[in-house]
Parts: sequence; C-alpha cells; structure tokens
Amino acid sequence: MWPRLVRMYSGASWPPFRADSSILRHFTVTYARSSGPGGQHVNRTESKAVLRLPSKKWHEARGKWIDPIVFDQLMKNYKDQTCPENFRFPFFTGSGDVLIMSDTTRYRQKNVMECLDKFVSAVQRCGSQKKETDQATIDRWDELHKKEHEIRIQTKRKLKDKKNSRRKLKLDL
Repeated sequence: MWPRLVRMYSGASWPPFRADSSILRHFTVTYARSSGPGGQHVNRTESKAVLRLPSKKWHEARGKWIDPIVFDQLMKNYKDQTCPENFRFPFFTGSGDVLIMSDTTRYRQKNVMECLDKFVSAVQRCGSQKKETDQATIDRWDELHKKEHEIRIQTKRKLKDKKNSRRKLKLDL
C-alpha cells in the first residue's frame, strides 16, 4: 500500500494532512498533572498531554511527512517579522523544538488527540501562502488611514479649543 501512495502523491500534490496515529509516532508523548478546578482528581491523575518534537526531527519532517512547500512556508512565516501573528506557527520553543500541551479534558487520549488537532490546524493555517495584496486595496487602505488621521486631528483641535475657552483671560496692563 505504501508504494502506491508514494507514486500517487509524488510531485506537487501531497496526501491530506490529518490528525491520526501516523503523525503521533513522530512525537514524544508525556503526561503531567493538570491544573485548574477538579479537586482530588486533578491532584492525583496525570491527564495533561504534552507532545514534543525535537528540532532535529522537525527539520527531518520536511519532505517525509510534511509537504516541503508547506514546511518552507511555515518557516518563512515564522521568521518573517511582518507576518501577522495568526499565520506564525505558535508551538516553537526557544530551542527550536515543537511543544504542544492540552489539559482540557479528564482523559489522556482525548488530550493527546486535541494536541494533534492543534498541531494539524496550525500547520494548515500557517503553511498557507501569503496572498499578495493588489494595488487598489493598498490605495483604499491608505485613503482610509488618511481620513481617520484627519478626523482624529479635527477632534483634538475641537477639544483644545473647548478647553482654551474655559481658561481665565489674563489682561496685561
């Protein structure tokens, strides 16, 4: 079955990226005590799921189980300071590892699946190519910014005049 998939998806199109156990085997899964309400259950059980992917394995993923185009776009968006925050991959640590945590449910397996869902949705969202803005839209935004700036200045002038009219007049004799 695997050779057929390789032949079918070699080239430009890759298989759909889904949260399943085939992705989970690349991660190191650990469990920790959850936080928040729950009484003794929270204090006794380790239901918080922590998935870690070392930076070396992350870079090896390019072309093996993550589409190289998507991977390159992820890294480009992460390094680009002008990229909006919602298009940056949120799970990188300072050392370059990928770390995902979930403690929303009382069940380990549900928390693990939620971590995988978070990872897959972030890869799909952040790996999309940034669309170029056409010149008409840029001009329209410039117009709106100028108009808003003028309105702000007029409002400040009115407030200044109102406050100046309240001041006592000083007569020089």
